Amino acid sequence: MRIDDSRRNFLKIAGLAGSLPLLSSRLVFAQTVPSPRDVLVVIFQRGGMDGLNVVVPYGDGDYYDRRRTVAIAETDVIALPGESRFGLHPSLDPLRPMYEAGELALVHAVGGPTRSRSHFSCQDLIERAVFDGSGAPSGWLNRHLVSRGPASDFQGVGVGTAVPRSLSGSAPVLGISTFDDFALVSASPRSGELAATLNLLHPETSGLDAVARSAFSAMAELQTADPGQYEPAHGAAYPATPFGRALLQIAQLIKAGVGLEVATVDIGGWDHHDDELNRLAPLLDEFGRGIAAFRTDLGAAMAGVSLVSMSEFGRRAEPNASGGTDHGAANCMFVLGGGVVGRKVYADWPGLATADLVDGDLAITTDYRAVLRELLRKRCGETALPDVFPGYTDPLELGLFLTR
Repeated sequence: MRIDDSRRNFLKIAGLAGSLPLLSSRLVFAQTVPSPRDVLVVIFQRGGMDGLNVVVPYGDGDYYDRRRTVAIAETDVIALPGESRFGLHPSLDPLRPMYEAGELALVHAVGGPTRSRSHFSCQDLIERAVFDGSGAPSGWLNRHLVSRGPASDFQGVGVGTAVPRSLSGSAPVLGISTFDDFALVSASPRSGELAATLNLLHPETSGLDAVARSAFSAMAELQTADPGQYEPAHGAAYPATPFGRALLQIAQLIKAGVGLEVATVDIGGWDHHDDELNRLAPLLDEFGRGIAAFRTDLGAAMAGVSLVSMSEFGRRAEPNASGGTDHGAANCMFVLGGGVVGRKVYADWPGLATADLVDGDLAITTDYRAVLRELLRKRCGETALPDVFPGYTDPLELGLFLTR
């Protein structure tokens, strides 16, 4: 695509050369329009969460024999109805009502065939969901949006400081840090003229022009906004953290009826090589309270929302000398929503005896793509599953979801 000198000079004068317009939002939320598919919310727990201390296998005696210095005391584990093998870390008590109501399910001994203990490598592979060596650069969520076809400027949104790899690809997506920063920023009294001129500079439908026009269209949709119109409902109290604020904004976008189909949010800090018991508890408290607030806030609208969490890998079965755990393999996932067959821990449990471990790690017995593929098929109307998960042909479904 050629950008002539006049366009290049104007962008330079406007302070926008080489970047997209700075965006902010002042939105008036519209009436929510019913959709034939769920809004998908994906939480990535960056750093490698220790699933063995989150969904605790207290019914496996080898857990306490092996994890003497970092184990969650059996008396502290939150018992789950009908489940004698697993319980929740005590900081996850806010999630108990959702589990008991059948809206929350847990999947254990789950992971991907990464064969790596590197944060960077595993996050890249897990978010692309491509393990056949093809090097396909797009993320699984973006491939899902490509399959769905364009529908809304807010079809795919990464909420936070960066758009994650899972959303990267040819389908246009938005990155929103805060609504207050989602607008063309200019101190000029002629900012209206600036916006109009920038819009005229991008008349084409491909490359930078397509991205810019999508950004301007999104700004136009949100310009009449009043973000205070949708305060947290039903007494929901989000944590006053970036994670809590991101979940609040996703809830606002859902209430707005702006055509949101996929939203992502990160919560970091899970790399606990030392002092794990003291460091894990407050992070799980933030995680649990955030999800509980999101569920409470949405109320009946949660019937059309599916939330799933994942991490790049779990932690090793045995602790290290610093009261922490090092990079491992299998982990656990949280799945929440109106279409979830919950009140259950889904686990082909391999055990923690020495003979059951794989190179010192809890063995992966369920591929995480089985969870995501069933979710997309049953709740998000996805039919091109081989395109979304190339090379993955295992027909396994866990029965985690009702078909919408």
